[in-house]
Amino acid sequence: MKHLINALLNRKRYKGLSWFENFMGGHVNIFNITIYGENAMHWGVTIKTSRWGYICFRLPFRCFGDWHKLYFYCSPDATPSEATYTLGKAN
Repeated sequence: MKHLINALLNRKRYKGLSWFENFMGGHVNIFNITIYGENAMHWGVTIKTSRWGYICFRLPFRCFGDWHKLYFYCSPDATPSEATYTLGKAN
């Protein structure tokens, strides 16, 4: 039964990480703001604006047991390679 519940909820298991880190994957959309959780985006935030395109930055939370570099950039298509303004290094 435990395996069925884990499969239905799509829970990831990483040894040595806290409950918060294990179960806060995915993303949340609030109007034009997207907050990415414990996934490949490493707690990133994307805000869609009409004036600057997308404003993207990373929240200073631990992800998968590591601290990742902070970044901030403005981009017309939400990619760091097309950024018009950048602070830090976005991977």
